[in-house]
Amino acid sequence: MGRMYKWVMFLILLVIVVSGGMAVLTIWSGGKGLAVPPLKEMSVVEAVDEAQRLGLKLKIEQIESTLPGGTVLSQWPEPGAKIKKDATVILKVSKGGNRIALPDVRGLEYSQALKKLEESGFQAGDTLRVSDDTRAAGVVIAQSPSAPVMLESTRKIDLLVSQGQVSQNGLIQVPEVLQREEQIARKLVEESGLVVANVEYVYTQNSPEGMVISIRPKVGTSLKRGQGVVLQVASLKKPPSQEKAEVSQAGTVLASAVSGTAEKVSGQTEATSKSQLPSGGTLIPVKPPSSKPSTATAPVTKPSTQLAATPKSAPVPAGSKVAKIRYQVPPLTKQMPLKIEIVDGSGTRVLLNREVKGGEYVSLEAPYIEEGVVTIFLGGEFVWQDRYR
Repeated sequence: MGRMYKWVMFLILLVIVVSGGMAVLTIWSGGKGLAVPPLKEMSVVEAVDEAQRLGLKLKIEQIESTLPGGTVLSQWPEPGAKIKKDATVILKVSKGGNRIALPDVRGLEYSQALKKLEESGFQAGDTLRVSDDTRAAGVVIAQSPSAPVMLESTRKIDLLVSQGQVSQNGLIQVPEVLQREEQIARKLVEESGLVVANVEYVYTQNSPEGMVISIRPKVGTSLKRGQGVVLQVASLKKPPSQEKAEVSQAGTVLASAVSGTAEKVSGQTEATSKSQLPSGGTLIPVKPPSSKPSTATAPVTKPSTQLAATPKSAPVPAGSKVAKIRYQVPPLTKQMPLKIEIVDGSGTRVLLNREVKGGEYVSLEAPYIEEGVVTIFLGGEFVWQDRYR
């Protein structure tokens, strides 16, 4: 009986020692010695095979992406990190399918919104029109689904469009159309129940050509339905009177310079016309030169009209296309820096980099070669990206 008791105690101690040794071995040798392999950009099948070979477990999360279905987009922990055997690695895998980025069309005029959706591969669904005190008639207030999101191209996009302010006593307020293209501004004015009585094109370099820079009467003025407003539109073409004035001024400056040179030359000629006394002491009078210019005199160059020519913008490279960029700044408590850049076949260009206010509407047109990718950053943070083909 005593011998049996000793054997039992020995076996218990042996089990304790072996278990402790295995624990120590796991902690010091196997626990931190396994490096996470790089699985990103593999197919999910390849990633599973690699994980099983190393004795790792996988947790797979599917997310929206334009990459082919089953492609590993990211992993955690990162490649090279030390983990224990049988630890779990999280993979984010593309759902695949024909999914494209939905553009943000809020703040655009209705026809602009439809065109942007079509250019991106979508079609408009239901359109609901409601009264709105803050937006002009015809402006898109909201969309469903909201951007940014990746969707199948067959998904229809519902729009909520403003009907403008409810008329009181038959009066309509002049809508906000500043910094919009002339044709879009015309539509917004007409949809509000007013008419465009006249358009004045004003030379300026502070606003893109074709943008509305002023409206009379001012925004918010109450008018009767059918009354007219006057739009002032930015133009890069100088009025004829200003061009003539600049040509005349350039000609006057050049004529003055030529006259000064002629007087100087005349003075030098008169000084040299005094004859030196020859031997004998008789002074021989010399007839001064005629006031008419000699045929040998260099002709006076007429002032060129190129001095007053309006500088033309750089020509668009052959084979390039134009990306029409529209962005509505979300509500902000303070101004923030907005940066818009485009990447195309010629490289990366910054289109805009300045402070903006909440609710500000930004409209740009940028030429691009082959394919252009426009990226928008607000406050240093990525906001949106759109691809133009």
